[in-house]
Parts: sequence; C-alpha cells; structure tokens
Amino acid sequence: MSHEKHIPEDKEPRNWLLHPELVVAMIILLAFLVLCTLQVVTRFILPIPLSWTEELTAALVIWMTLLGAIAVQRTDSHIRVDLMREICSARWVAIIYGLFDFLSLICLGAIVLGGWHTLSETSYQKTPALGISYNLIMSVVPLASIVMAVFLVLNAVRRFKRLKSKDAQND
Repeated sequence: MSHEKHIPEDKEPRNWLLHPELVVAMIILLAFLVLCTLQVVTRFILPIPLSWTEELTAALVIWMTLLGAIAVQRTDSHIRVDLMREICSARWVAIIYGLFDFLSLICLGAIVLGGWHTLSETSYQKTPALGISYNLIMSVVPLASIVMAVFLVLNAVRRFKRLKSKDAQND
C-alpha cells in the first residue's frame, strides 16, 4: 500500500509564471495594503491626510478585480452549483454550460463596446489629485473583457471536446 498522496488535477501546484494576471494582481494587492496602511497612519496618527492614496487605491481595486476575473476565467473556476451535474445527464449539463457561455460572451461583448465608448468619452479627463488619465484606469475594463472572452471560448471548446471524447468512448 502506497502512502503517496494523489493530488487531483485541479489542485496541483501551479507555476505562477504561467498566470501573469495573478502575479500582477498579487503585486497590486500588496501595493493596495501598503497604501491603505499609509492612508490610515497619515489620517489618524499623523495630522496630514494624503488625498492621492484614495485615488490610487480605487484604481488598484479596479485593476485587481478585473485581473482576478481573468484568472478565474482562464482556469474556468467560477463558482458553480453542482446540483445540475447530479440531476442532469452530461449532455444536458454541456448544453446548459454552452448556453451560459454564449450569454456570457454576449455580455462581455457589450462590456467591450461600452468600455471603448466610455474611453472615448473620458479621454480628456484626469483624476484630481494625481492627474492620471481616467483612460489609464478604465482601459482595463474592455481589455480584460476581451481576454476573458478568449478564455471563455477556449474553455467552451475544451468542454465540448471532452464531451465528444466521452461520447466516442461510450459508443
């Protein structure tokens, strides 16, 4: 009897260099924590509050959130209710996931179009304290949506191929 632990495929240690969006999101999280600490210290301990830390932390939260969404989409690890898998056949689950993927693709397309429109509308605006262009902050929305759409399609194709191979094995 072997005492080796079998690690499920989805729980294997990952090479962080293969997930650059996670690395950047973690760096942003660290910067966010440092800035929040600086903001608390300067506001409540020292009598010199810094206004620019709020702007920068807000921008970092936007970027971190969308980079995290890319990471979740890349690994196809969204929160799911597994009840469908228990009460439906594999074919019906694939059809339902395909429908969700299609609707998600439509939503991501709308976000990309709305994001590009918003960027054109705000191209001249800058943040008050730092003077950073709002386009720099908000450009992550359409860009991340494009990347998420690519991973969405790749994951859907992978699921479809897996279903086809299971069907071929059953025949």
